[in-house]
Amino acid sequence: MSAPGAQTLWLERLDEAVNFTRWVGDEIRPFLRGRALEVGCGSGTHTELLARCCETVVAVDLDPVFAAAARGRFAGNPNVQVIEGDARRLPELGRFDTIVMLDVLEHIDDDVGTLADLGRRLTEGGRLVLKVPAHPALYGALDAAIGHRRRYGRKSLAAAAERAGLALVHCKFFNLAAAPGWWLNGRVLKRGEPPEGQIRLYDRLVPAFRLIDRFTGPPFGASLIAAAEPLSAGRNAADAG
Repeated sequence: MSAPGAQTLWLERLDEAVNFTRWVGDEIRPFLRGRALEVGCGSGTHTELLARCCETVVAVDLDPVFAAAARGRFAGNPNVQVIEGDARRLPELGRFDTIVMLDVLEHIDDDVGTLADLGRRLTEGGRLVLKVPAHPALYGALDAAIGHRRRYGRKSLAAAAERAGLALVHCKFFNLAAAPGWWLNGRVLKRGEPPEGQIRLYDRLVPAFRLIDRFTGPPFGASLIAAAEPLSAGRNAADAG
């Protein structure tokens, strides 16, 4: 089954948002190493970064259109393998030093079960890297249109990870500047997608937004970026930075 139209549009626009993609990449780069699994690779926007930072990458997407696009994108790279399929029902692929899920977990009904399954695929010392939408109060028409089941708070994400046998060793709000626009478009104006020009303007302003995040913390944001380890190896979730 193909991805919903709104979700497809979002992924296409993400591929064009070079500044934003680079920003996400810089945030997750410290956690990337070794053999990596990317769950929900789309057309391969973030796979480019994984291919540069990790020894080998297995990129997975449930949608055949996205999987085919990613496969074509990395046809000349022997270190990237693209698989069409459900990451929860993959054949035995061995263990991974890094597993990455960027804006994927919120689409899955059984988020705890998925986290637990992925946690079992980690090597000793391996980490699961997540980016998820933050703040349930921001949930609106935009979220519904692209198939979000939920938005997370720091406590709810830590609790889901703990129930899955994982501990958050890093968790921070990300992208403070996008939160007001998301609230306005999704909650007030009930839009299923923001105007195209708005996304282009946002991407041009990303350098300024990065400075805002750097100097504010931030205490709030449109997303959370987190890293988790199996409980036996990780610190207590309350200690996550």
